[in-house]
Amino acid sequence: MRIVTNKELSSYKVLPFDLYTENKGKILEAGEVLTPGKLIMLKNYVKIYTEEFNNSDENNENSEQTDTNTPSQLLNFSYEGIDPSDFETVINKDGYVKTETQIRIKYFYKRILDLLIQGYYEEGLLKLNTLIGILKTEVFKQLGKSGKGSKIRFLGEYELCHPLNVAIVSGLIAKKLDYSALTVDQVILAGLLHDIGKLKIELSDSQALLTMNEDEVKAHPIIGYRLIKEQFELPEEIAKVALEHHENNDGSGYPQGLSSDYISEFSQIINVANYYDNLAFNRTHVLVMNNKEALRTMLEVGTKRFSARMLYTFIHMFNYDDSKSFNDMVV
Repeated sequence: MRIVTNKELSSYKVLPFDLYTENKGKILEAGEVLTPGKLIMLKNYVKIYTEEFNNSDENNENSEQTDTNTPSQLLNFSYEGIDPSDFETVINKDGYVKTETQIRIKYFYKRILDLLIQGYYEEGLLKLNTLIGILKTEVFKQLGKSGKGSKIRFLGEYELCHPLNVAIVSGLIAKKLDYSALTVDQVILAGLLHDIGKLKIELSDSQALLTMNEDEVKAHPIIGYRLIKEQFELPEEIAKVALEHHENNDGSGYPQGLSSDYISEFSQIINVANYYDNLAFNRTHVLVMNNKEALRTMLEVGTKRFSARMLYTFIHMFNYDDSKSFNDMVV
């Protein structure tokens, strides 16, 4: 048996071999036409296998094992052990958090994602719990009386900074709602993992997040939900966030078209934080130049997209005069 990647499958028009789950359950048979719908369906599986095996496959598999099964390199790292001088990255020069701390947090999170992608779920989740404590100490307590949301954002690589920003804003909303400390931690964890399905869509393609088509984008909540629920074995309320963070209050979202109270409370929080950070990253159809414009846009969108309770809790956390251009904060 060998693992078949989504990239390999997309190169076939007709499937040349049978496909199986890791438990040897047959998914598709050789000779079936690989339609776009079938390819999207296959991406719901964390791993897919075939019985076909040849020398080149063996070499590929051996080299893959060499790359991935290196516990000493993958597992032995710590937040304190990350040297900020080893990395060149964009930082928020106006942020509350020190430059060195911004870099450490970003690359600690990157190493954790590497663990999760390579299948070291237990180790990755333990380090995520460490990261939650770091975010609460290094970011939450720095918000200050001015309440400028722009000053707590991480800037730079979207695939790293977006989940961090969503986790931070979501955790602050949960704290403002007087959730218990444990529940705040769960909300932060859900924010860190809400887009994990995107990383599983095509692991071998570093440009996947930039090149995904609409169908692939809309598949990532289902992939993320299954991964968190079945592989990470985390609680349903955390897995639901991956599934529901694109659901809208008026039922216009995806993948299930849920509305109002049918959307879980954690997901209602992450929906607000996710949209806010996508606005700030210019990942929506609305162009905003600063935090003030982002907040105004959120209010204009209003309860069509967001839970009123979560939206107004979020708006009231931040200074509405926070009008420095996002572009001017980058260095």
